[in-house]
Amino acid sequence: MTLNEVFEKYLIYYEFLLRPSTLKSDIATYNKHIKQGLGLRQINEIGFLDIQSFCNNLIRSGYKIKTVKNILTKLKVVFKFAIKLELITKNPCDFVELPKFDNKIYFNHSVKMQKNIIKAIVNNTAPTSDIFYFLLHGRRKNEVLSLKWSDINLKNKTYSIPFQINKAKRTMIYLMSDGLYHRLYKRYVSLVKSGSYSLDNYVFVNPATNNKYVDLRKSWYRLLKTNNLPKLRLHDIRHLIATYSINYLGSSVELVSYCLGHTNIATTQRYITKDMKMSLGVIENMLKSVK
Repeated sequence: MTLNEVFEKYLIYYEFLLRPSTLKSDIATYNKHIKQGLGLRQINEIGFLDIQSFCNNLIRSGYKIKTVKNILTKLKVVFKFAIKLELITKNPCDFVELPKFDNKIYFNHSVKMQKNIIKAIVNNTAPTSDIFYFLLHGRRKNEVLSLKWSDINLKNKTYSIPFQINKAKRTMIYLMSDGLYHRLYKRYVSLVKSGSYSLDNYVFVNPATNNKYVDLRKSWYRLLKTNNLPKLRLHDIRHLIATYSINYLGSSVELVSYCLGHTNIATTQRYITKDMKMSLGVIENMLKSVK
């Protein structure tokens, strides 16, 4: 029996035992990383070295250790199910070793390189350029990709990050920079003219899937390569904003923290409004400094 066949039985067995969201996540991970490779092999012929090689290749391809660990965890459950079916006696995933990962990756590029990265994002004209420009405002990838037009207020030049998708656990409101406003307004006009505008639609839709973007790595690495920039993760844009704004532009830690959504500020509207305006200054100063 192949690994794919075991996975099909796994889905049937756990259909009502696992949360729908967990099953959906398992299926997505399996289809993306396992189905067309390990999934085609007979399960009793897959050894721990095969799994180790599989994980090593993921790391070599640029996946974070944490991501690979999550994939391995899901794979381990499928092999555990195969033991229950008496197809194998040992779980090969138990013997796989991964490097320890450090979530604290520090941004130590020169000021000149930091400016070059910002310029490359600002001047980018690829289909995903507006997404990267939005990320340059301190937002996390998932926050930007999950935005719907109902979260955008072009009249007030603000946007909201709903509490469901941010780490502050409450809805955060930010003022748009002039550049971000013009980019979003251009998208809005284009959608209205084509009759495609809806408050329920995602702001950034992948034309290939007609749904929101999921993986931006190819576009991001293409931007880096085109501009002769060092290899960086998308998340490093947040480190760039903090390092450049605090160390080079002299912005306060408190304002940069608010800008990045690391907030413990008072909940009164007076202070929130003040921080909104001043944190916008952090982004505007950064963008102006590279012109």
